[in-house]
Amino acid sequence: MAPFLKSALRGLGLAPAAPKAGAQAVTRTEVSQAIVGRFYARPGERKRPAILMLNGSDGGFPSEALARDLAQSGWPTLALAYFRDFQGEPSGVPKGLTEIPLEYFDRALAWMKRRPEVQGRSIVIMGQSRGGELALLLGSLRPDVAGVIAYSPSDRLWQGIPPQDAPTTVKAAWTRKGKPLPFQTNAFDPGKPMKAWFEDAVPNKAARIKVEKISGPVLLISSTADTLWPAAAYSDAIEARLKTSRRVANVTNLKFDDASHLLMGFGPGITQMKIPGADLTFEFGGSPGGTERARDAGWRAVKDFMSRLG
Repeated sequence: MAPFLKSALRGLGLAPAAPKAGAQAVTRTEVSQAIVGRFYARPGERKRPAILMLNGSDGGFPSEALARDLAQSGWPTLALAYFRDFQGEPSGVPKGLTEIPLEYFDRALAWMKRRPEVQGRSIVIMGQSRGGELALLLGSLRPDVAGVIAYSPSDRLWQGIPPQDAPTTVKAAWTRKGKPLPFQTNAFDPGKPMKAWFEDAVPNKAARIKVEKISGPVLLISSTADTLWPAAAYSDAIEARLKTSRRVANVTNLKFDDASHLLMGFGPGITQMKIPGADLTFEFGGSPGGTERARDAGWRAVKDFMSRLG
């Protein structure tokens, strides 16, 4: 792998972390029947609150380092793949973020509930960006979900992202019972910053996630300096609607003012990514120092959130 890609993956939290001295071993179980994921838990763990962990538009498996850290802290974690990453991995999932059946995630939750390590009534869904959108959506549809942790989320459903070798036909990202869910289309304009594509989008009320139907606590983590989409504004909208619901136990809305869009995890993060062989640079916002501080503070908040579940 090129040094650039190794660095990028490490910054996204996708590179394995070295085990801490004296740390109890964490096992990784590969899952490839009905769902594609990696399950992390300490040997002998029984009936613990657990996490279903989801990537965003980067696809592939969620971070090994982060999943191991959560499992090491006592929360078994299923790092679930639901479409392929830019390297085409893993097999067994769709190539792009297009028309993903929500029943796939129902199977993932059912699989977790059968595990002896997992307390079935205490499963939290955690995701970043499009994964945060998905976590909120699943929480709104599944009253058995114990809570939602949404990094850099959206309060609405957006269009799908087709694989690079597919036609750019606009389709839904998610389906349920074989039908595409309503979505909002961004106002793509190569002459404007990406954030403006979302800010200028024509609203579609039907695409709003019914977050007020979430029954467990919700943790929102975002940055006002996010340059991909207005996640902090979306988080404020989510918070306002959650507070009108009597079903939600509590909502915490953490916002940082000098941090990247890519906040899920701990330690250094990516604020800019140059694509090798192309005159293209993604700006994620914030400064390196502000991003690291935000990631560390957010990760502490995640662990506090999980500790309250047991």
